[in-house]
Amino acid sequence: MAVGPRMRKFPWPGRPDAGLTLIEMIASLVLVSILVAIAGAGLVNLSESFLFARATADTTQKAQLAMARMTKEFEHLTDTTSGSATQIAFEAFHPDAPLDDLRRFTLSWGGTPGAPLHLTSILPSGSVTDILVDQVVRFELRYIYYDAAGHHTVAASRTAEWAAAAADPARQAALGLRLKLVSDRMDELSTVVFLGKHD
Repeated sequence: MAVGPRMRKFPWPGRPDAGLTLIEMIASLVLVSILVAIAGAGLVNLSESFLFARATADTTQKAQLAMARMTKEFEHLTDTTSGSATQIAFEAFHPDAPLDDLRRFTLSWGGTPGAPLHLTSILPSGSVTDILVDQVVRFELRYIYYDAAGHHTVAASRTAEWAAAAADPARQAALGLRLKLVSDRMDELSTVVFLGKHD
């Protein structure tokens, strides 16, 4: 039985069979380091994006809760005693309370970016002030009504004409709200609350 020639193993030119050279090992380590750095940068960006999105969601939720609370109070507003672009003193009733059981409130913002928006409940036993929301960079009230001639008017503060429109069952009055928290994390929220007419 004929046997073919035996295959001989030849080393690569200039390379012994012992393994990798020092230069090849260094090149491999450099390539692995580059890949790890790229992956690490991607993970850092991903985690930063996640943290930013979570902070934005928290800030937006706080602003939406504050807007919902103000809207609820203004929907039951019966009278105002004063009002400007950043402060309003008003009376309101709650559906769970008798109509003659009015509650008095003051909503105010100091005007300094980062200052909180306060809601003060004025009770027979004294005043209780709560922080409705903090980190406010903009808060604005607008007094909207139709005058006696039927013209749409927006005032920067409570006027006698606005108060008359709010008290007249045949006329419409509203409060416009604008709220913005930490400027780089959310857009401005705004709404218009049409005042209910109560006896």
